[in-house]
Amino acid sequence: MVDWMAMEQSAPQSGPEVPSLQLLQNLIPSGPPEAKAGEALLARLEGEQQLELALALLRQARPDAERWGGFLAELKAAVARSRVRRMSLWQVDPRRRTLRLCFAVRPPGSGLHPPALLALLARLLLDAGLPLAMGLEKHPRPAVQLGHPLPLGASGLCEWADAVLREGPGLAPEALTDLLNAHAPDGLEVLQSVLVPNHASKVAELCRVGRWSWPCPQDLREAAEARVAAFLAAETFEIEKPGKVEGHKGARRLDLRPLLEGLHWEGPALAFSTRIGPGQAANPRKFLAPVLALEPEAIQGLVRTQVELAEDPRLLHEDRFTPKLHNMFEDAVMLGAGSNIRIIEDDDDPPLRLG
Repeated sequence: MVDWMAMEQSAPQSGPEVPSLQLLQNLIPSGPPEAKAGEALLARLEGEQQLELALALLRQARPDAERWGGFLAELKAAVARSRVRRMSLWQVDPRRRTLRLCFAVRPPGSGLHPPALLALLARLLLDAGLPLAMGLEKHPRPAVQLGHPLPLGASGLCEWADAVLREGPGLAPEALTDLLNAHAPDGLEVLQSVLVPNHASKVAELCRVGRWSWPCPQDLREAAEARVAAFLAAETFEIEKPGKVEGHKGARRLDLRPLLEGLHWEGPALAFSTRIGPGQAANPRKFLAPVLALEPEAIQGLVRTQVELAEDPRLLHEDRFTPKLHNMFEDAVMLGAGSNIRIIEDDDDPPLRLG
């Protein structure tokens, strides 16, 4: 068993203190700390507000249950206590900040499913030293949310994500973007980072239009041009799509004409737009393939060049959504100052007799 206290004491005292989460990561391969060292580590994790992230880390690592059982049980109990306090203060916590990221995803990042890309973004924020908050789920995860997800294998040149921080990063937007890019893995580049009000709508709710570009192979160009011209000349272009018809599984007719907007050639690439909204989240490969008489798997190299966001109604009518903290302050002042109402006891009235 590793003596965590001895490890910390043997470290050079002149250097910066090792973060508690890093200490826990260092312990995972060798074993849990001893009892007193474990208590000290839990105290540090709580002081640095890393309890829930530490539990998520251990669950992901899946250490030996028999060896880590005691420490894991104490960690779960501490997380439960911490989560109750955090949930009660979440909406009124004045330190909480929402960070909105605009980023690009290229290979190998474009080969990740949305949950894996989300985990990659969370890892980037943690590696950059930002105080990433945990969500309010039963098993909390880092509070990061993607905008409209990319289809697997497609690159994105203007993607969006929101991350909740426990407190402000203390950096100007340009410096924060540079810091994130210094820790970004291959295939991920942060284009812009900006703090938005906590009451702002989630970025996933604001995505409205996706603009796409497909580099057409030269050997397919002639046939593709003819099929695109036929599509644009037609008033309707219906395909059969699996779905429910009157509550039963079957095939329904779907008109692609209004779903592929602005289909046109930009040099060697075919460009188009798709609407993003309820019932309009299908993979664009499945829309483009019937037009070109290709299988969806044949459409490789698809790039989403931009995701357009709608104006946020919560920011347009900010007075309706801004937390009314001044009322809370007035209540606190009144409660702290004591009441100026005097209660006068009047004993001149005769006693009331019953019966």
